[in-house]
Amino acid sequence: MAEIEIVVSADGTVTVEALGVVGPGCTELTRALEQALGEVESRSCKTEFYESVAEGEELRQREG
Repeated sequence: MAEIEIVVSADGTVTVEALGVVGPGCTELTRALEQALGEVESRSCKTEFYESVAEGEELRQREG
């Protein structure tokens, strides 16, 4: 199950992170939220962004 983690720092900086998503689907998951928040100052991709999901493979979320 995919989740979005949002962190608002004391200085007002907002960090949005997609969890439980493999491949570029993370950008689709967070797109509407990013548009609502305003300009994206920077974007960094985790290693999961560069992975692909094999057809029929099930995604599993880590607990903890």
